[in-house]
Amino acid sequence: MSAAKTPPITSAVDPDLGAVETFIADMIAKGAVAALVAAIVALLVKMRELNTELMRKLASKSRKRPPNEAMRRLQMELPLIWAPAANDAGPAPPPKDKTKKRGAKVPRAHGRPQLPAHLPRVADVRQVAADLRTCPDCHVEVARICLKTTAEKLDVRPSQFIVLQTQLETCSCPRCHRYIVTADKGDEVLDRGILGDELLVQSLVDHYDDAVPWERMERNARQENVPLAANTVASSVGRVIDLFDPVVRQLRNRCLSSSFTALDATRMPVLDPLHPLGIKSGALWLIEGDHRYACFLYAPSAHAEHLKKFFEGRTLGSVMCDGSATNNCVEKEAGGKRGGCNAHGRRGLVEALRRGDARAVEGLDRYAKIFHVDAESKRLGESIDQRFERRLRHSAPLVAELRAWLDRRLGDVEPRSVLGQALGYLDRQWSRLMAFLRDPLMEMTNNEVESGLRTWVLDRKTWLFVGHERSARRAADALTLIRTCKRMGINPRAYLRDTLAKILAGEKHLTALLPETYASSHAGTARAVAA
Repeated sequence: MSAAKTPPITSAVDPDLGAVETFIADMIAKGAVAALVAAIVALLVKMRELNTELMRKLASKSRKRPPNEAMRRLQMELPLIWAPAANDAGPAPPPKDKTKKRGAKVPRAHGRPQLPAHLPRVADVRQVAADLRTCPDCHVEVARICLKTTAEKLDVRPSQFIVLQTQLETCSCPRCHRYIVTADKGDEVLDRGILGDELLVQSLVDHYDDAVPWERMERNARQENVPLAANTVASSVGRVIDLFDPVVRQLRNRCLSSSFTALDATRMPVLDPLHPLGIKSGALWLIEGDHRYACFLYAPSAHAEHLKKFFEGRTLGSVMCDGSATNNCVEKEAGGKRGGCNAHGRRGLVEALRRGDARAVEGLDRYAKIFHVDAESKRLGESIDQRFERRLRHSAPLVAELRAWLDRRLGDVEPRSVLGQALGYLDRQWSRLMAFLRDPLMEMTNNEVESGLRTWVLDRKTWLFVGHERSARRAADALTLIRTCKRMGINPRAYLRDTLAKILAGEKHLTALLPETYASSHAGTARAVAA
């Protein structure tokens, strides 16, 4: 008797152990061993199917997006899949020759790292103890032979609050005593303000780049018995941001006039007493141009009408964005050549695999090979033209294989399933996703902009909301300055400190205040800052 035709012993969802025991005893008494085995196998098969379905649901609910999306980790999450994991880093390297070679080995750096040479060296002299400075034989005080540096340790000096006194010199003619002159006080961030420029610059970067709330700054100052009010710091930093308005406007113009533009948006909660919930959801747009300029823009909502105002009167070049309908204006109104984000296309396949659909493995494997081509180009430091030639030579055949797999799967995958929705997205956005094979400037993904928004997204968890729309626009301006400095490889704190001093000194030439001018003047000493 086959397992399919065997009547069920009990329910596979809520099995009755007593009924199972009675059934086994009856079948043994009758001598129907074959029927007994068939019934037990049928029950186990049904329970296995239910258990597999439960595992799939738990796999999709336990962690929606674990940090690692490598194929090996994804296949470990997939139940009942034992296939060998794909290699996200490209094809497997050839086996190494294990034969020993004669000659000296290639020296490799090991042990303690070399500390940066630009850091100041502070000597910590350890002198010989006083009771050991006399020779026990000659009873003569010993003399120093040398002072040897035995170790270097990276250390830090804690920040220190100081009171900066402004003293104005007054001079007069010693002969006639009629000519009297006094030094110019100079402009200040706030007239008769109590906070110094350095404190305001450090507070600005701490707040907008490191997510340090104003209240935490006040609490830390009180631990040092320093009367620092959070409201005073916030309003004074806002005034510093306002002084950089001409610089921010120029950065926006250069960003929107770039030949390659990438953009994305995220939510910005704004406190609003008139809103039913007390907080309204604004939108923070990040637009980056030519991998050099960054521009954050605040809008009351994420509707397309606000994005149209940003692009009004402008013609864009190559534009990287996701497949949202909000971004349609970059093609219709701004005339840009729109590309698609392959990270979004791959993400749907990742989600399908996490839901237990093993059919997504083949598509992810093809995507891994395509991404490997650009990764190899970046590793070799190739130019844009060299990268485009590599794409046409290596990526185009892999894209054809991906398209063939997509067409084959569109016919046998349920459209409403997770994998079906992922395949539908790839099919609808295919022309935009493959723009990197037509346009040398186009990137494969929009990860660069999404990484730039990450700073604000993490800050949002600390702040919860901004106080009002003026604060939201100031936050966008501050992030514009900080992000642009990072894209150009300069220290945001140093740039803001030096440029604020120029503004207060009366510098009228806008070019002298721009980050690229600062970067070129400090090219010899500037260090790359991670974006």
